[in-house]
Amino acid sequence: MNNRQDLPLKNDIAARFVPKIVALMVYLGTLCFVFTLFMIHSTHSWESQFSSDLSIEIPTFPGTPSGMLQSRVLQLLNNTPGVRHAVAVPQKDMANLFHSILGEEVNIDLLSMPVIIDVTLDGKKMIDTKSLEAHLKNISPHIQLLDHRAWHSQVSSLIHTSVMLALLITFLVLFAALATTIFATRTSLLIHRQIIEVLSLIGATNTYIANQFQTNALKQGLIASTLGSFLAFLTFLGIVILLEKIGLPFNINTSFFLEAVCIFMLAPFLTAFSMMLSVRWAVMRALRL
Repeated sequence: MNNRQDLPLKNDIAARFVPKIVALMVYLGTLCFVFTLFMIHSTHSWESQFSSDLSIEIPTFPGTPSGMLQSRVLQLLNNTPGVRHAVAVPQKDMANLFHSILGEEVNIDLLSMPVIIDVTLDGKKMIDTKSLEAHLKNISPHIQLLDHRAWHSQVSSLIHTSVMLALLITFLVLFAALATTIFATRTSLLIHRQIIEVLSLIGATNTYIANQFQTNALKQGLIASTLGSFLAFLTFLGIVILLEKIGLPFNINTSFFLEAVCIFMLAPFLTAFSMMLSVRWAVMRALRL
C-alpha cells in the first residue's frame, strides 16, 4: 500500500468543523498560557524586589530633629536578634514616591515627609514584633511599625492560585480541542464506513486506514493551529501596544518576550502532533471493535 489518500476525508462534515474549533481553541489556549507565563515572571520579579519584611515609620515635625530618632531606631534594630538588615529609605526615593502619588506639580518641600526604615529579617530566627514595637514606642510614641509579612503571604498565595487556575484552563482548552477531534473522527468513520469496508476487503490493514486519518488530522491541525496561534500573537502585540498608549505598560523583559514568541511558534506543532496521536488512537480503537 502507498501513502495516497483513498478516503475523501477533506469533503466530509467533520473536516469542515474541526479546523474552526481547533483554531479557536489554540487562540484561547496560547493567550491563556502566555498570560500565565506573564504572571509567573511578574511574581518572580516582584518577590525579588520585595526584600523588606518590616517598615519603621518615623514622622517628622517642624522644629523637631529626626536624625537623632533615626539613629536610636537603627541602633535598636541592629541590636535586635532576628534582624538581618535595616536601612533608611533615601529622601530622594521618598520624594519620587510622593510625586508619583500626588503629581509632579506638588511642592514636596512644603510637606513633612516621614523617615522610613526598611527592615529585613533573618528567616532562621524568630522575632517578637510586639516587643520590638514597645521598644520603639519608648523612643517615640509616634513611631509606627508595619509588618508586611502577612499581606505578602496572602498576595503570594493569591498569585500562585491564579497561576494554577490559568494552567488548568489552558489544559482544559487543549483537552477540549482533542476531544472534539476524537468525536469528529468517529463521525468520519461512520460517514466513510462503506469505503473502509471496501478497503478492508481488498487488503487494507487497520494501520493503513489509521494512517489515512492521522495524515489528514496532521495537515488540518497544522493549518488551523497556525492560524489560531498567529491571531493570538497579533492579539498579544495589540494588547501590549494598547496598554503602552494609555500609560499602563506591560512589565515585559527580553526573556519573557522570547518565551512568549517560542510558545506562539511551538503551539501549532504540539497541537497538530497531539491531534495526530489522538486520531490514530480513536481510529485503531474503533477498527478493533
